[in-house]
Amino acid sequence: MKRFLFTLIVPLVFVVPVMAQNTLISGNAPGAEGKTIRWFQYADLLTFREEQAASAVIDSSGDFSLTADPVETRIITLEIDFHRTEFFVEPGKSYRLKVAEMDYNQAQEINPFISSQSLKTEIINPGLNELNIWIQNYNAKYDQFLLDHFNQLYLERNRSLVDTFRLSINRMFQDVNIPYYQDYMTYKTAGLEQLSRALNQYQLAKKYFIDRPILYQNMEYMNFFNSYFTKYVTATSNVLRKADITSLINGPQPFRMLLKTAAGDSILRNEPLRELVLLKGLQEIFYSNINLQDRVIEVVREAETECKTPENRLIAKDLSLRITRLRPGTAAPGFTLADRNNTPVSLKEMKGKPVVLCFWTTYCQGCLSEMEMMAGLWPRYKDKVEFVNISADRDYVMMKFFIDRKPAYTWKFLHVGTNWELLKDYDVRSYPLFMAIDRQGNIFRQFPAPTPSEGLEKLLDELSAQ
Repeated sequence: MKRFLFTLIVPLVFVVPVMAQNTLISGNAPGAEGKTIRWFQYADLLTFREEQAASAVIDSSGDFSLTADPVETRIITLEIDFHRTEFFVEPGKSYRLKVAEMDYNQAQEINPFISSQSLKTEIINPGLNELNIWIQNYNAKYDQFLLDHFNQLYLERNRSLVDTFRLSINRMFQDVNIPYYQDYMTYKTAGLEQLSRALNQYQLAKKYFIDRPILYQNMEYMNFFNSYFTKYVTATSNVLRKADITSLINGPQPFRMLLKTAAGDSILRNEPLRELVLLKGLQEIFYSNINLQDRVIEVVREAETECKTPENRLIAKDLSLRITRLRPGTAAPGFTLADRNNTPVSLKEMKGKPVVLCFWTTYCQGCLSEMEMMAGLWPRYKDKVEFVNISADRDYVMMKFFIDRKPAYTWKFLHVGTNWELLKDYDVRSYPLFMAIDRQGNIFRQFPAPTPSEGLEKLLDELSAQ
């Protein structure tokens, strides 16, 4: 479940509508001068695939300004380097932010999965009807209630407590006339009913899903959806668990047949909901059953055209992108980075020759050991395979200083620079990370590739022979 990370420090509000439906986010980020701030938003809240909506370079005074059209109220992410915060934006509004000062250059190496911190951010002069403040206030009440009454809800099934909480919350926030907030509050409170088992499975579905609109961009609707329908396709549904899901997935027109079978489930009579539940189920099957992964990819691709609901077709496309990412045979993410002479080098330039990538840092002892072994392999394979080492050191000079002292390291060395998004593209969670790319620019054999100490040489033989 995604957590609401944005911190509001000043309980004042100033929201100014801008032209059309564009939303403006401006502010000041001391210590981040010259860095790029990026606005990301989730394409959907099932796969959580991120899309960049806007970016800007923070000026010498620390000021920045971003403009995008979020189309509808939604949660977004702001990032500086690999540090981020989440908050909610409404179309046509303007937000002035103050980002707390921090040392962005403290880390010796860049790792968005490990070294990231939450940006501490406040809205300058919000107003009396600021969505972020209402959500923050509600979340504080909810968290305290859950902390105080968890055992009574979960162990004792004290259902009356949920009703008492709902009544008090409704009274407290009765004057908040923001539809997104009302739905957010409704579906987060629904989680308490699920926890206390105040209603059975069908009663919950009838109250919150059956004949109700799907709120694709409401964070708490989708959180409740994801919780309620976890393992629904493979274990919970009385109809689907009696069917042979594996046979349906391996059979002809699998998504169409899954839809037809699931139609017998009284909870899934609504076709848009049925499509969405099946997409969630396919996502779960993909990550839990390695033997079905290739077939699930085909089923999801069928869903891209078979889903009747436009939003579900888009989610199917997002899911397809997510589950095929970095799989053997798919295109390796492109890049253009500076080499040891500060000359830009792109992956595209190497097409036609196999490539072995190594993500590393000068502070990683394991990286240095593996590179010593690469130095032994390089003379044998240099005419057949392009060796490329990408440094994730914070500073270019650290890479330059290191390789200048290693005359045997004559293959390509590149520096990630400000293109740290590349580390996300390649899912670099630890160093070193190796991968092989074939002559056509596709990921070869497996991801990640073995290190030199674990059998890279055998892969090099296959790669150079293909």
